[in-house]
Amino acid sequence: MWIVICYFIANINGAYMVTKWQKGADIRTLGSGTGGARNAGRVLGKPAFVWTVVIDALKIILPLSLILYLSASPIIVGISVIALITGHIWPLLLKGSGGKGIVVYLAALLMLELLGLLLFGLIAFIASITPMPFSKVMIPAMAIPPLMTIWQGDLWVGLCLGIGYCLVVIAHTLPVHPRLSIKEEQI
Repeated sequence: MWIVICYFIANINGAYMVTKWQKGADIRTLGSGTGGARNAGRVLGKPAFVWTVVIDALKIILPLSLILYLSASPIIVGISVIALITGHIWPLLLKGSGGKGIVVYLAALLMLELLGLLLFGLIAFIASITPMPFSKVMIPAMAIPPLMTIWQGDLWVGLCLGIGYCLVVIAHTLPVHPRLSIKEEQI
């Protein structure tokens, strides 16, 4: 039951809420057509981006905080992460068209693998100030936190973070949202 609750909590879409509130429109009909922070920022500006990040991060942090407080098994923690990421990318309440999952993945890492998140952030910073193609560095760098979790002995959570990572990669490389073309999806 908890997994279903996590999925539906993740259906709360920050970009959709902020755009409805500020513009009275559906974010999925504007800009790139995704329900993510980047599109909200592109369409409505930096404050909308920030509010979207806050809402989308909180919808991950709050349920994971509760489940960790209740000392749930690593399997339940891990499957909850998958449900939260899936619910954001493919929300039933928004007919399967959500965000691409970066913020929710990073929020899950904040709760479950802080050291891996910090290492990922360091790599992202280095990539941003060097001539290396940023996107070519980020995809493999995002795999570091799940591998660190497994290395530290938390197999189930690490595997589920790895599955969540794969879902985010899929959302960025395949046309997973019905309205978007392949070219728009990869931007």
